[in-house]
Amino acid sequence: MHSTGRRFTAQPVARRTLAAALVGLTLPLLAWAIALAGLAVVPYDGSGDTGGWGRVGQGLGIIAGAVPFLLVMAWPLLWALRVRPAWHVALPAPIAGVVAGVVLNSVASRIIENSLVTVSVALALGYGLTALLTTPGRPWWWWQQLPLMAVGGPPPIPVATPGPHLPDPGIPLIAPDLPGYRIEHLSTRPGGLRYLLRPSALHHAVTPAERDASTIAVIVRSRVDPPGEDSAFEPVSPRTWRRATDTGTTYVIDRDDTTVILKAGPRVPAAVLLRATTTLQPRPSFFDPHSL
Repeated sequence: MHSTGRRFTAQPVARRTLAAALVGLTLPLLAWAIALAGLAVVPYDGSGDTGGWGRVGQGLGIIAGAVPFLLVMAWPLLWALRVRPAWHVALPAPIAGVVAGVVLNSVASRIIENSLVTVSVALALGYGLTALLTTPGRPWWWWQQLPLMAVGGPPPIPVATPGPHLPDPGIPLIAPDLPGYRIEHLSTRPGGLRYLLRPSALHHAVTPAERDASTIAVIVRSRVDPPGEDSAFEPVSPRTWRRATDTGTTYVIDRDDTTVILKAGPRVPAAVLLRATTTLQPRPSFFDPHSL
């Protein structure tokens, strides 16, 4: 469960970087498309005030209006692709794009002869690198200060999140082996342990009801009497009972020294529940405050 949690922790960084690079790649292409559309719609007048540049000057005028518009559009595009905070990337990324353009022009000018391709690649690199260096919570957070201060923005302030204090509950620290799930909201008290298991890939935009429906609440406590014959629970295997309702499924697993209760939402797959009930083992390292 820890190796899986680390894998999903790295994925948002890659997604954030690729999404920002996509925005940087799209901006010059949109500017070019707007310029072409403007040249096709705006009638050309050879006697117009184009400074002797003719239709080329007219096109440059359209691009001059398109580029600022697209730079303003960078923030909503980043926000729509869930690059948050979007302005941390939208403000300093053009500076990084200019630097990348200068490097490409001096290093790869013979390889990339098309100027539109060069600008697109430079902005993709600039936006992607800026998104990478401004990822919240990453060790390189301080790299945000220089580009943000260059454009007048405040430097980000890292907030240290203290690890949870885990007193000895006096019971085995039991957890299932569920790849793709992570432990949240851990709490302990004498003779009791409670935590939630949620999919690591669960989208942050889901509603609270959808989040609860995909969650398994685990309660480990000192051994109590198992459900009796007259209870609403049915035996499903030795020392394991189940009760299914419209709001989810509850399992009671009797151990020699503890009783484990699993309360699963209605969207938890049956295969996940089966694995959760059959892989319960003492796993102290899962509850290390520095690894949660």
